Amino acid sequence: MIKNQRNRRTIKQLLNLFTYLFFFLLFYNSPLFSATVAINQLVLHPALDKTRQGIIDELTQNPPNTATPLDIIFESAQGQLVLAAQIAQKFRAQDADIIVAIGTTAAQASHNAIKGSSVSVVFSSVTDPLEARLLKNIHQPEGQVTGTSNFIPVTKQLLFMKEILPDLKSLGILYNPGEANSASLIKKLKKEATALNINIVEATALKTSDVSQAARWLVSKTQAIFITNDNTALAAFESISKIATVSKTPLFVSDTDMVEKGALAALGPDQYLLGRQTGRMVRRLLEGSPVKTVPVEFPKDTGIILNQKIASKIGFTFKEKLRKSAQKIIEEKL
Repeated sequence: MIKNQRNRRTIKQLLNLFTYLFFFLLFYNSPLFSATVAINQLVLHPALDKTRQGIIDELTQNPPNTATPLDIIFESAQGQLVLAAQIAQKFRAQDADIIVAIGTTAAQASHNAIKGSSVSVVFSSVTDPLEARLLKNIHQPEGQVTGTSNFIPVTKQLLFMKEILPDLKSLGILYNPGEANSASLIKKLKKEATALNINIVEATALKTSDVSQAARWLVSKTQAIFITNDNTALAAFESISKIATVSKTPLFVSDTDMVEKGALAALGPDQYLLGRQTGRMVRRLLEGSPVKTVPVEFPKDTGIILNQKIASKIGFTFKEKLRKSAQKIIEEKL
């Protein structure tokens, strides 16, 4: 009798243990116990979309070495500063572990949103994180923010354009002065261009609907146009390329993905690989590395892209030496 009672008690204890283990495993594998990476992208366009895809591919193909499952969510701010801030606040309220901010404005909004929280921000495709006041030390980030810059030294860019147009004296820049990365780059360009005897002519566009008018003015004042990583200009890039092509004005970009959209040439980073680079930084943080041990990184993969189709339309010929150094040449369809 006593033995039977002990057996029943043992069986009951085992059943309770199995029930506990069942529910523990059930909840452990639920989103309540997942690590969340929330992507806040300023605007949808090919370059930033490739960056985002690179980030996602890196994290899904080479997930963090942790027992916690990974949940990746994404929202676009549609080019709106207010919406970027709202998305950042939403991600903080959802207790995201890391906000990945693609684009300077999204990075600034995310940086402001995480104050007073334990959330970290990893930015990508930010030209000048110091000018954008995301951090004070790119080598040893002092707060909760680090990331990758898409910056290519402006002297390199100018020399590249001079290689294609040796007689270049006036270069038009179309940008949104409200974007910190653009304003910072213009200062650098003007300073370096003076040493190369190039006059920088500025045209501003506060919104995409202003871009066409600014582009028409620029082609009448300059020998060539250079579109940097300005999100407003890139969002309306096709209108710029049409105006430049009709006026036979060489159009340069630092975003290599825009060459297929109608630019003559580009020297810039591979945006997809930049995304993978960013993804590796995110993985390090998820695996427990403190932000201060993950310094800001710059593009590891850059290349020259040429558009022969556009060159033919504007009556331009690339030198053979340049063609040989190009990573890719967009040829005319026969």
